[in-house]
Amino acid sequence: MHPDMPLNRILCLFLLALAPQLAVAELPSIKLSVTGVDPATGRIEATLFDSADSFLLEAHLQESGDVTEDGTFEAEFVGLAEGEYAIVVVHDANDNGVFDSGFLGFGGESVGYSNDASSWLGRPGFDNAKFTVNSANQEVHISLD
Repeated sequence: MHPDMPLNRILCLFLLALAPQLAVAELPSIKLSVTGVDPATGRIEATLFDSADSFLLEAHLQESGDVTEDGTFEAEFVGLAEGEYAIVVVHDANDNGVFDSGFLGFGGESVGYSNDASSWLGRPGFDNAKFTVNSANQEVHISLD
């Protein structure tokens, strides 16, 4: 500390350095829980999309991690602006870094969408999977049953 620098100036500089972290802490977050992961092996990759234009093309944020022994996964997306979002989760059951599809493209590894949007005949659109994030923290549940 420089002897000529007043204490209140040092305090101001310290608070300015913390400002970005404090601002992120006040922005909404999404707490994601995924259940029904079968088999309870491998990893989950959760991708957050922030518009219909970027849906399934360009991720806004991604989180990944191991599946727990009880077939669940949790993640949190923090520091979000208010708006509409959609989440897609992919279960890489054998942890080979590749989405393995089964016979004729069916029955391989699992995919789930926010709002449990159906993907029975192709991928659901952003409008089916979207949800709104406002000033409150949001909880999203996706089941891979």
